[in-house]
Amino acid sequence: MSGTYPLTGSTLNSSISTGLSTQILIKVESETVGAIQSIDINHTRGLERVKEVGTDGVIEIVPNKATEYSISVTRIVFDRLRLPEAFARGFMNIKSQLLPFDIQVIDRTNGDGDAAIVHTLSRCWFNDYKPSYKADSFILQETASLWCEDISTTLGTSQNSAVQGGARGVNYQINDRERQTDTGAGGTSTSGGSGGGFRGTMDVSDIVKAAFK
Repeated sequence: MSGTYPLTGSTLNSSISTGLSTQILIKVESETVGAIQSIDINHTRGLERVKEVGTDGVIEIVPNKATEYSISVTRIVFDRLRLPEAFARGFMNIKSQLLPFDIQVIDRTNGDGDAAIVHTLSRCWFNDYKPSYKADSFILQETASLWCEDISTTLGTSQNSAVQGGARGVNYQINDRERQTDTGAGGTSTSGGSGGGFRGTMDVSDIVKAAFK
């Protein structure tokens, strides 16, 4: 069977169209972090429902604070590496962290190199670290949470947007500032690392006239 489902347009053929965790790599600097059981990336954007006297309803929804990013990681102690060590850090206790670092989540579903989708979480700090020792499970497992300043997503090492419409060629709406912000473009990092581009979209001049192409 080949083609698309007649109502939803979903792909129906012999290839695998579902995203798989086996295609994901987690890297810090040049080191691949192994033995990760799960990693969750949380984006939180505060919103405000704007109401008015005389109107029985919400007239607009607008962001009211900067978007915040956090990561939760669960990892098996493997290769004699504790979790901070596995993230290429030179310490075991998070009180020792002096400098932030970047984390890359690489999705190889569509291929390697510039075909891969690379999510870069910039300037991350350990916020919580929990080694665990249990009598009912001999395998050591650790969890940690991290806060990150920013996130950007590109195709490979390029500055090209990872939004290409997928295998279906979805006809997505385009706004140049959205795409610049998404890829981390629009600025220069003073530290020489990532995270030097636009952090959000609410600082756009003449924002009340913003629209899709």
